[in-house]
Amino acid sequence: MSQDETSDLLNKRNATGSFVAFLDDVKFLESKLCVYAETETEFIIIGTDDFIHTVELSVPNALEGDGPHTVTFPTMGRYWKVMINHFDQPIIEGELIVTFANFRKNVAGTFALDLGKARKVTGKFDLTLDTPKQSDRRVQPL
Repeated sequence: MSQDETSDLLNKRNATGSFVAFLDDVKFLESKLCVYAETETEFIIIGTDDFIHTVELSVPNALEGDGPHTVTFPTMGRYWKVMINHFDQPIIEGELIVTFANFRKNVAGTFALDLGKARKVTGKFDLTLDTPKQSDRRVQPL
């Protein structure tokens, strides 16, 4: 996913909750901007602090039940990204454990990512999909 695509999703800020990440057990990201979005094939989960530090994860939306589900990286079609101090970090391998609730309006999980050279990114998130306020909904003409 390009930074423009990520920016578009983040501008919508459609999720509330918490998203924290650690590099070698030192916190580097406590996100104020979170995304939890569904595409045709996957759920996108993003935490960032204005693109200085970002973690982007995805899970297939074909997963059955609430979970917990374990998703590994690399997996064909999955896009995961870590950016620290504006620099993309290559992910060698990783694991995401995710649980859905409330008809998939809530998602919580933990992740562990191997960046190589003995560097590890770990973290957790607990997000709720925002529902539009009544005043934000558009009335469709008959």
